[in-house]
Amino acid sequence: MTPASIPTQTPSTVQSPAQPSAISKFIPILILILIVLLALFVKSRRSSKARVEPEHEKKYERPEEKAEKYEEVNISGFPEQLKSKYDPLEFLGEGGFARVYRVKRKSDNKVVAVKIPRIDEKTSKSFIREVSSWLHLDHPNIVKLNEVDIYPIPYLEMEYIEGIKRGGKQIRTLEELPKPVEERDALKFVRGLASGIKYAHLKGIFHRDIKPLNILLKEDLTPKITDWGLAKIEVAYSKTSFGYSPLYAAPEQLMPSRFGGTDRRTDIWQIGVMFYELLTGRLPFEGYSYEEVSGKITDEGYRFKIPSELNHSLRKFDPIFDRLLAKRKDERYNSIDDFLKDLDTISRLEKKVEILKKTLSNTLHKLKESQTEQEVKDNRTMVVETLGELVVAYANLNDRAGLLNTLKDMKFYTSKNLSSLVEAIKQVEYMLKEGISVSKEFIELLKVLVRDIRRENE
Repeated sequence: MTPASIPTQTPSTVQSPAQPSAISKFIPILILILIVLLALFVKSRRSSKARVEPEHEKKYERPEEKAEKYEEVNISGFPEQLKSKYDPLEFLGEGGFARVYRVKRKSDNKVVAVKIPRIDEKTSKSFIREVSSWLHLDHPNIVKLNEVDIYPIPYLEMEYIEGIKRGGKQIRTLEELPKPVEERDALKFVRGLASGIKYAHLKGIFHRDIKPLNILLKEDLTPKITDWGLAKIEVAYSKTSFGYSPLYAAPEQLMPSRFGGTDRRTDIWQIGVMFYELLTGRLPFEGYSYEEVSGKITDEGYRFKIPSELNHSLRKFDPIFDRLLAKRKDERYNSIDDFLKDLDTISRLEKKVEILKKTLSNTLHKLKESQTEQEVKDNRTMVVETLGELVVAYANLNDRAGLLNTLKDMKFYTSKNLSSLVEAIKQVEYMLKEGISVSKEFIELLKVLVRDIRRENE
């Protein structure tokens, strides 16, 4: 074959090693695109799987796992010195004076509460002395103090009070409870508090700082008083602390030079303030500053609004608050027992009024149906007696409207005592107009009037 017959390659069919093809230039880009597409595909599959995964195959955190995570965040401040004795479970709260934790006691796995006061070495010396009386208090309405010590650090171990659930929120203290509350609940709270305070007073122990924040609530709404003796410790530790809450303070705490020192009646005042707040949703002495509030409390010329001015149905409690919140101690209830007796009297009178109203209705019906002169006389006498008992009951309940209506009904059964009866009606009308409570003196006058009208009908 001659050289002329050998085929030659043209540039279009032969590539030089030094010049890569156009396709090879795009290979890295194609690989990158494939990687991105693959990643998107895998992500899509995972999302799809999560969406269609059966409910029973989903992975849920166990409640205890959630609790552990929650606790890690919220109990990081629990003292290392106490971890050999307690397993911290939950941080419950803190004030300017102390932090409180829910813990599990390692010795018996019992859940208790531990309070860590912020006190210095000087205050620690009086810490146990001031709180020791609390150790001797054992009552259903007093938080039980199990142990108090200053080693390895100052702390108090007490019973844990679970609180109540309201509107999806955990409420542990009376302070957090929305007010006003139903009358029956207010009475349950205040009777429980009074019972606990009475028990302590019999042991010669006074609290002096009774306020909603120091009242813990059990699940069944049982109130339990806490922080006995801590007010003095707080004062010793903090120069800015009064050892009481100004809104609930008694006159003798704010101005001892005029009103004397604190005693059992100081606790009675503070129960009165809380009772007022539970019933009305307001405080008896309010203001925008400490000076304004303390001024109203210590000013003997300043009078708080009686409950009936805020809620007419609370008129029966007006006389009670005149004594609970009397600024001079000697005008206040002398003991918790005296206060509880008045509450019992109100309850008894309310039941009596309901019975008397039914009796009156039945007797009036019999009077209308009477056929003989003797029947008329007997039934008329019974009507007058029932009306008389209602008059006294309404007066003792400070129910001026009920009293007024009953006195007007008695006008049909007297002629000799009509002028005295009309005068009594005018006085009750004035009381209603001016918001004046029925006084004990007026009740005694009514008793005499009722007796005279009854004799007139014998």
